[in-house]
Amino acid sequence: METLFDRLYHELQAGQPAVLLTVVASQGSTPRGIGSHQAVFADGTTAGTVGGGYQEYLAIQAGKQCLAQQQSAFRRLILHPNDEEDINAACGGELTVFCQYLDPAEPGLLDLLSVILQALRQQTASWLALDVSDERQWGMALVREGAVQGCGQMGSLQAVDAAWCRQNVAGMAGDGQRRWYSEPLAYPGRVFIFGGGHVSQALVPVLASIGFSCTVVDDRAEFADPALFPQAEAVYEADYEALPADLGVTPDDYVCIMTRGHVGDYDVQRQMLAIKPYYLGVIGSRRKLAFVKEKLLADGFTAAEIDACHAPIGLAISAVTPAEIAISIAAELIAIRAKREGREKSRYHKP
Repeated sequence: METLFDRLYHELQAGQPAVLLTVVASQGSTPRGIGSHQAVFADGTTAGTVGGGYQEYLAIQAGKQCLAQQQSAFRRLILHPNDEEDINAACGGELTVFCQYLDPAEPGLLDLLSVILQALRQQTASWLALDVSDERQWGMALVREGAVQGCGQMGSLQAVDAAWCRQNVAGMAGDGQRRWYSEPLAYPGRVFIFGGGHVSQALVPVLASIGFSCTVVDDRAEFADPALFPQAEAVYEADYEALPADLGVTPDDYVCIMTRGHVGDYDVQRQMLAIKPYYLGVIGSRRKLAFVKEKLLADGFTAAEIDACHAPIGLAISAVTPAEIAISIAAELIAIRAKREGREKSRYHKP
């Protein structure tokens, strides 16, 4: 997402128009869901994706048409199973795409793209909102806690706030006279990984590649080594028994506990339960988890608080090797993040 908006910013800054494709509705089985974005530029190149295949081809063609006509429009893209233009396509569905023509002369547009980029880079809780009551005269805004900044037809968007965006999650909404679209743009939330062993070393590059900011903590200097985690935002050596207050774990964050033993896991989990991070996963066997649970119960934590943790961590895919376990953890975090952002989508179908 950041790469796409960065490219948009620089193209418009250079005086070149573009079309931003946004999937605003989805029905049936489609490659990508609501909130997928792709940009079409004046030189014919693109950035981002709305799912690939024939539907993406149709979306790009619609974007090029809007670019040539210098106007915005909605487009319905219908893909039938095994459509002849999409060889061996196994899915059929319908996407509604808003093709948003972006004029470099639009007042406030560059400023808006700049704050969108800032929100993405800082992972500031924010939402993208559009007024598409008149598709040719759109309004676009970045919504944050206590602030709305935008451009275009901003009249009705001034009343949109973070609470409204949270309630509407992602997609289209309206009151009979106006039509809005909103989606989560960025959520705060870093991944804190306690334990710098083989699984963590396999996990960090995977998480970094899918947009998670990782901090690694270990109580051993040789494993709290930034050279082992070049993709991590930070690496700390710290005593598990008394983690430093300035470590900065918050209720918005994701925590993966993977220390080298029962005692370390217990010490970290005890402190993390008091913070109540958004996600708390613990690696280990059922026997080890039962041992730690017994100690936590003795500390005064309730069974409900302990059972709310993801333990054992990761999706149940029979993972064995560090690389496989890393994939299972990453997959679980993807699912948790998608649900948090209101874009949860099942890909499982009965035969």
